[in-house]
Amino acid sequence: MSASLRSESARTTTAAERRRDAIDLSGWGRRFRFVQPRSLAFWVYLVLTAIGLVHIWSYFRQDVVFYAEPFAVAAVLCLLCGVAWATWFHHIDRWERQPAGLVTAAIVWGAIPATFAFALPVNTAMLGIYPKLFGQDWASNWAAGLTAPFTEEAAKLCGLVLLLGLAPRLIRTANDGLILGAFIGLGFAVFEDFLYAANGTMTSFSSNPDSAAVTVSLTRIATSAVSHPLFSALVCSGAIYLIGTAAQPRRVLRGILFVLAGMFLHFTWDDASGLGGDNGLGIIAVMAASIIAALVILTIAFRLAAPREREFVRDLLAPEVDDGTVSADEVDALVDRRARRAWLRSAPSHRARRARRHLRRALFDLCHEVARADGVPTSRLDHARAEVSRLRDRAAD
Repeated sequence: MSASLRSESARTTTAAERRRDAIDLSGWGRRFRFVQPRSLAFWVYLVLTAIGLVHIWSYFRQDVVFYAEPFAVAAVLCLLCGVAWATWFHHIDRWERQPAGLVTAAIVWGAIPATFAFALPVNTAMLGIYPKLFGQDWASNWAAGLTAPFTEEAAKLCGLVLLLGLAPRLIRTANDGLILGAFIGLGFAVFEDFLYAANGTMTSFSSNPDSAAVTVSLTRIATSAVSHPLFSALVCSGAIYLIGTAAQPRRVLRGILFVLAGMFLHFTWDDASGLGGDNGLGIIAVMAASIIAALVILTIAFRLAAPREREFVRDLLAPEVDDGTVSADEVDALVDRRARRAWLRSAPSHRARRARRHLRRALFDLCHEVARADGVPTSRLDHARAEVSRLRDRAAD
């Protein structure tokens, strides 16, 4: 065998090993199985969900007959908002698309056990204690922010811990914590929004309860972007750094900072009135500052989590580069922002630039199919490769 052939063979073997190691380490392409009778996490999840359902029934059963229509209106509005945000979260989950079953389990945990089995009973008890200890005025300004960041974030974090028990080979990186934390928070936010709308309907004594349900629902929905999904994304990502996994080295200080950041932002959001001095402009200023800080910290969290995912992309596509299916420039455009901008700018026409954007999505699809195939040729993998080739031809026009 000639030296050039030996070198080519060694390079191919190395690329194949890199792919194999990346699949094993990252968990990309793994399927999620919820029903695991031998797992304690599975039974704890079921029991706490059942407790949450019992609390939901006991909370609403006396009023649902009288307010069935406004409850239905509020439920539809909150669910539509939830679907819209879930679609967006799926869109930004570009590195590894979490399995639908795992996402569903995350949303259900946030919606039922975290909200009704944990947060609602504990918050009710705590909010009843604070006025007795410090007075009603103090409690109205500070009680919510000194309760919810601890009880609610802990309740949502328990869901991530159980999901880690159910899917230890799927939840491996800080980015997984960000995405799943956002879905847990989304489930919490949707049911909390509905709860506020239901309570507003029952306490307004309005001649038009449907209008009250719509008003409260839309008010709550307007703040969904920077509430529970964002808080729990930061807290759950920080927890992954604290715990450490096979794919994510422990970063204790970073983990503590992200957990505290999520809780602090939750505090500023709930106690905007107290921080703003009960002044309308002050409250708006606090909320605006909280939103800006939250988005900045979230951006930092995604950027710090990205390098590990980029390594997986490069390793998964290494054999595809050697085979000529994908070019090195295209891989760079997937994982590097500056390279992506230069790659798009170098397109010969607007149509070619648009085709390159589609090509980039197709390359991500190919990456996912490579991981899912796990080294075995499949029709879906062949289709993904053919789609890359087709879009590359269009991008060259």
